[in-house]
Amino acid sequence: MEHGKFEQFFRANYPKAYFLALRLLHDEEASRDVVSDSFEKVWGKMEEGKIEVNNLEAYLLMVVRNMALEQLRQQQLHNKYAKMELHHQERTSPDEQTMMEREEKMEKLTKALEKLTPRTQRIVNLCYVERKKYREVAAELDISESAVKKHIMQALSFLRQKFKNIDL
Repeated sequence: MEHGKFEQFFRANYPKAYFLALRLLHDEEASRDVVSDSFEKVWGKMEEGKIEVNNLEAYLLMVVRNMALEQLRQQQLHNKYAKMELHHQERTSPDEQTMMEREEKMEKLTKALEKLTPRTQRIVNLCYVERKKYREVAAELDISESAVKKHIMQALSFLRQKFKNIDL
């Protein structure tokens, strides 16, 4: 089909295609996009010689319907995941009171850790904040792994004693 005839086909069938998409999508802009994409797809298939000219209108309306339904499926999927994410955030986001309690606990823990020796503080920081393995800490500080374990055990023992009656 030559360009001029396709333009006539476009002008004659755009309203039908648009109202079909609008009936399915209930969104004017999305309907225009679907119809434009559908005409582009039909033009491409014609260029490739993959569709017959005698059933072009039926093919166009089928493409519009399929693209609109696919867009609806995508929108429903998007809405589903958005709702799930919102629900997850509502369940997991701490309220202001919980945040204040956490900050207070962290402050108490930080003050307790400051009472440890500087070497033990450094080892606890490397193991628990920087998430290094005992082997890595030992190599970095040029001490044995058992020395690292000893410092960690001392620190944990001190913290257990300090907070045995407090719920952290």
